[in-house]
Amino acid sequence: MQAEDSTTLEATLADGRRMTLSLPATDAPWAADGLRALRPVPPTHTGRGEEPPTLPEQPALPLEVAILGFGL
Repeated sequence: MQAEDSTTLEATLADGRRMTLSLPATDAPWAADGLRALRPVPPTHTGRGEEPPTLPEQPALPLEVAILGFGL
């Protein structure tokens, strides 16, 4: 990760993609250091986790019932 100035930060991700973060200049006291105050944080989760349960099979609604939803 490298910072050319206090408003732009460039990083190369683990898979080779490049990411650029830019912030506008501000006079807010909490942001006085700009992007120089940011630091890399290791990921807390990797992978996808558990798959959600499958949806139950439901019959398709007849056209008349579907049209009722449109208020026709």
